[in-house]
Parts: sequence; structure tokens; C-alpha cells
Amino acid sequence: MTREPTLGATGRAALLASLANESFDVLVIGGGIGGACAAWDAALRGLKVALVERLDFCAGTSAQSFKFLHGGIRYLQHLDLPRLRESCHERGAFLRVAPHLTRTIPVVVPTFGYGMQSRWMLGAAFTALELMTPDRNWGIKDRARAIPAPFLMSRQELLQKFPGLGRSAPTGAGVFYDGQIRNPPRAVLAVLSAAAAAGAVVVNYCEAAQLAIRDGQASGARISDLLGGSQIDVRAAVTINATGPFAPAFLGRSEGTRAVAVPLSRDMAVVVRRRFDSQMVLAVQTRYADPDAVISRGNRHLFMAPWRGIYTLIGVNSRVYTDSPYELTVTEPEVSGFLDEINDAYPGLGLTLQDVLVVNAGLLPFGENDPQSKDLSFGKRSVIVDHEATEGIKGLITGMSIRWTMGRLLGHRVVDLAERKLRGSVSRSRTDRAPVWGGDIESLESVESDIRASKTVGFSEPQVQRIAQHYGSKWSEISSLAQTFPGTLAGSDYLIAEVKYALRHELAATLADVVLRRLDMGSGEMPPESTLQSCAEVMGEELGWDAARRGRELTGLRASYPFAGPGSQYRLVTS
Repeated sequence: MTREPTLGATGRAALLASLANESFDVLVIGGGIGGACAAWDAALRGLKVALVERLDFCAGTSAQSFKFLHGGIRYLQHLDLPRLRESCHERGAFLRVAPHLTRTIPVVVPTFGYGMQSRWMLGAAFTALELMTPDRNWGIKDRARAIPAPFLMSRQELLQKFPGLGRSAPTGAGVFYDGQIRNPPRAVLAVLSAAAAAGAVVVNYCEAAQLAIRDGQASGARISDLLGGSQIDVRAAVTINATGPFAPAFLGRSEGTRAVAVPLSRDMAVVVRRRFDSQMVLAVQTRYADPDAVISRGNRHLFMAPWRGIYTLIGVNSRVYTDSPYELTVTEPEVSGFLDEINDAYPGLGLTLQDVLVVNAGLLPFGENDPQSKDLSFGKRSVIVDHEATEGIKGLITGMSIRWTMGRLLGHRVVDLAERKLRGSVSRSRTDRAPVWGGDIESLESVESDIRASKTVGFSEPQVQRIAQHYGSKWSEISSLAQTFPGTLAGSDYLIAEVKYALRHELAATLADVVLRRLDMGSGEMPPESTLQSCAEVMGEELGWDAARRGRELTGLRASYPFAGPGSQYRLVTS
């Protein structure tokens, strides 16, 4: 049985009826990258799966990340070779299964002097990296998307690309390759759509209010439909708590369970109105040391990555987070302090608060740190808790991904555990090679060529590239809808058909769902007012919004800049 995710009145009602009337093998609570991959993996193994998300899919940490697929080179300094191998494999998995939504990108690391930070030492690290990851490109069909070998760059080449580094007297640089997620919310949506196509019931804006636990057995959860107001008891043999940073607090408020003690880090990255001529990521050293490094090349690095062609994404700034995950905010002093760190690492940038267009901030599992510490120990592994083993509750599993890159592996491992409980044995996971929705392509270039050759709708070149990246092999669904709903949103080249598709097939329910996640038109800066008004009008026509509702949607969307928090209120705290 297959289901297409649909938000239309009949579609959502049918999904909610399925939640109420069916019994599931697995209920996944949480629609970030870890939960999405768990639902997809379970559905591909033939298990009957439901997934519910409190707000919108990928509205929290999975969207607010640095948008990188880390291959693990820094774990060489920790001598953590298993983690290096895991990270390399997971980077390759996403490059394989989501080729339209990911890409390889070069990272430049300046070198200095003749010691640990020298060209020869970095070259030796590159040699070790090559020896440790000979299979890094296994299964990647498009060779243009493969991870090339690292190489060394001369001082002259470095300063041609990044002239502002001259005053720090580098001797040159090393260049290695990693992965970048073009659009994290759409990547999560593609995984969820693949799960739905495999039979999973996938619904957003359904809050798990309370786990159902009786006599030491978890049997699902009571769900509150935040759009319709109803409550539903979802029955499941195994429940997976994949609520990310909310997982400990969620357990703590559920009768019969106790909170899991997991330290949290608030990780922040900013999008700024600056752009380097180079399309490379630049790594620059900060003032903070890495206490976990066994072989240290110096202090930790910040990374400055090209983002959406005209911006730069800079991260990551971390601090110990001890407040409620439901009340995450970012203050102006925090952002200003991060800008000081950036300006200190790359003198001459002169960034100010006025340069900051978007603040990305999310919560991740952390190492054990004093809250006042500056040299921080980061989390090493994803968190998986079998509550039967820890507190005698059968059928309950908690999983928290250590970072975006490891979300697929987390899903794989929690489903292994769930399947063992259900069937007594474990079948093979296929999510490291089965394409996500839209991912069954030879290359992104071939999809773009097919779109250009199509005679149904004449798309501009930016539209061709965006449609190929967002929809991959499913691009014709947008092309077909564009024949019925021609035209673009005012002040932009975004198609009315893209908005219609998000509402009819991708469970978008709010203006923020469309602007920030389905179309990603707002991940660099807030779109023009005319575009927001136009989008709200299209959505209002489709969903029956009156003028007051459109006004509320516009107000909420505007207030999400520069930071969109994890709850229904979006704000930047000024003091």
C-alpha cells in the first residue's frame, strides 16, 4: 500500500483516521532528520509505521544547522578512527540517496610555519585521510558528485582567493572536500515522502501529548491535532522518541518514564550579507582550544561557506544550554559576541549586527562541560536508549542524533533495535542506497537538461536549477501543475505552482512552512514584502484564509527574522 502525503481536506482527514483506526508496529515521534530516517527505514523493512511531528517537519535543529555533511576529518586529531569511518560513510550515503539535495564542496584550511600547523603536517593528515577512506565514493553514480582527493595550495593561490588572510602570514593551505546540504528542510521532506510512498502514515502539527504506558509496556501515545483540535490515541507495539533536543524533557513529562540526562549544546551559525569571490569554504582558527584533541593543529576552526550564491554562512558558535528546549532564544549580545569571534578570526571583515540576515540556532547532545567553560568538549556519539534495559519499559526507544550527518545512521540503529523487539531478528537496512523521493537520477545536470527540453512550460534558468534541486526526478509534477496555475509570485521567480504543490502534496499549513521550508525562499534573508503578500494570497485562496488570517501569517513570518525559534513564537530577544 502506498500513500502520497497530502494536505487537502480529504487527505489530512484520511491520515488522521489512519492514526486513530489502525494499529502500528512502530510509532515515530519527531519529524527531524533522525525521526524521518527512522520512519523511512522501518517502512522499507515492511513494518507498519506512523510518524507524527509537533510542529512542521524539519522546523527545529535539523533546519537550523550549519547545513554540512561532515566526513570526519577532524576526528583524525582525536585518533577516533571509528568515528571518522562512520562519518565518511554517512556523508557518502546522503550524496548517494539525495543527489539533488546535496553537493560536494571544497574546504580551505590555511597553513602556518613549520610545525603542527604547517603544509607538510596537513599533507600528512591528508595522506592518512586517504588511507582511511578508500571507499568514500562507493555507489555514487555521478562522478561530478564524488569526493575528490585533498590537495595542497600555495600561498599565492590562497591569497588570490582570500586576500584578507594576508596579514596573518599563511604559508599556503590544504584543501579537502566535504558535503553541503542544499536545502535541509526539503531533504527531510524527501526522506518523509519516501517513507510515505513505502506505506508510512506521516502527519505534521500533531503533538504527542502523553506516552501510553501501562504495566511496564509502551503502547503508543495520545496525539493532539493542533490544526483540527481533536485528540487521537495512536496504538503501536514500539514507540521511538525521536524528538531531538526535546527528548529528555518529553520523557520527563510522560507518566511512567523519567527524563534522560543528556547535556545540550546551543549551536549557532549566521547568514551574512558578504560574499567571497571563491566558491570554497574557508576554515579560520578561533581563540578556543579543542580539549579532546590528542594530536592538535591548534585551536578550533570557524567555517565560512558560500550560501545560495550571494551570501556567506558562518559557523559554528557553541555554548552549554541548560534552559528549556521549548524556549530557545538567541540574544543580540550572543550574536554580537559571535561576530567579535568571527572578526577576530578573519580581521578585516568588520561584520556588524546589520550584516546578519538570518540566525540559525539549534540544540544538540553535548559533552560534559562547565557552563562557564570556553574550551568545550563536544558530543561524540548519537544517543540511543532502550528503556526496557534502563527502566523496564518495554517497547520504548529514545534516539537523539549527534548531528545532521548521522541522522540516517541513528534511524538505522533504532529500527534495528525495534525490529529485534518485534521480530526477534534484524533485516538489512536499505536507506544508505535506496533513493529518497526525487533522488532516482543519474545526475543533476541530466535533470536540468530534461527540464530545459520540456515543451510544456518555459522555465528560466534559475527556475530550471531550483526545480531540479528541489524535486529531482519528480520535476514533471511541478511542470504539470504550472500549466494549470501559470505565473510567479510577485517580486520573485518562484512559481505559483510550487506553492500549490506544497499545499496539496507536502502538508504545508502555514506561510512559514512554505517560505522557510518547502520553497526555501527565505533561508538567505527575508523575501520582499510583495513576495510574502503574494504567497499569502495564493495560500489564502487555497486554504480559505480571510484577511485577518493572512495578516497573522504575515506577522508571524516577519517576526521569524533573523531567528526562527522552535515554538510558535519567533523572536530575537534584544536584552
